Amino acid sequence: MAKLLLAHPLVLAMSPAEQEASSPYFPLGLLYVAGYVRAAGHDVAIFDGTFADDYDAFDAALVTERPDVVGISGVLPTREAALILAAKAKRNGRVVIAGGPDPTAHPAAYLTGGAFDVVVHHEGEQTIGALLDRHDSGELTVDGLADEPGVAYRRDADVVVTPPRPPIDDLDALPLPARDLIDVERYLDAWDDANGYRSITVSTSRGCPYGCSWCTDAVHGAGFRQRSPESVAAEVRSLADRYDITRLRLVDDVDGIERGWLERWAEAAEALGAAIPFEALNDLQRRDIPLLDVRDTL
Repeated sequence: MAKLLLAHPLVLAMSPAEQEASSPYFPLGLLYVAGYVRAAGHDVAIFDGTFADDYDAFDAALVTERPDVVGISGVLPTREAALILAAKAKRNGRVVIAGGPDPTAHPAAYLTGGAFDVVVHHEGEQTIGALLDRHDSGELTVDGLADEPGVAYRRDADVVVTPPRPPIDDLDALPLPARDLIDVERYLDAWDDANGYRSITVSTSRGCPYGCSWCTDAVHGAGFRQRSPESVAAEVRSLADRYDITRLRLVDDVDGIERGWLERWAEAAEALGAAIPFEALNDLQRRDIPLLDVRDTL
């Protein structure tokens, strides 16, 4: 089975703007991909550049991990860093894949320079898994990608983009993020030092149904899907047992759509002893109000 090295290209030491923001949340999307491909039987490791001194740490990871395939996440502020890491991986003879919001919106920006072989656009778990399977069977070629949904690649001078893969409907069926592959405690300590509390990210839904004209095409698409309140409560309970967390941060594309879901989450959290204050995109609660009081703020 192919070994995958997933890379988070943000290096705080080389990003004054991110240092000033004092919000070093770990790459949850990469951890979901890692959990998915690991459950499928592939070996996976993560290079997390957040606390590295510079990009040389990625060279060391390539030597240590010896991956067959390297997957690098991309958002607009880290595009340049992603291209730097991709060039390093390509010089080491690896198959290099880009994924995330910026490659989804602008695949040509990642493909035209030659460092990236493939872009995975939109939701990534199943597509990355399919590409690893193709690698194992020797079919990860330009000719073979034409019928693979959810990818972009170069054919001669052109960038070919295949149709998106249908999104995952049952989010409860996804393996939980592989948080064990990174140093979560370092993130929690850094957040505590900067903000006075230990915050961890959780995803409860995917997609946004509104289609606002000013918003870039979301990675998770327009079909809103939500995990069951019970699965979220169980995840939070496991996080509380493992880490000394004092706050949750919901990182969904949109939140607060269904009041009934929030109420059921509150009930499930209370039953499991997993009621932890949280913050979200729409600031669903004041920071001094616990989860079980969320209905009072709607």
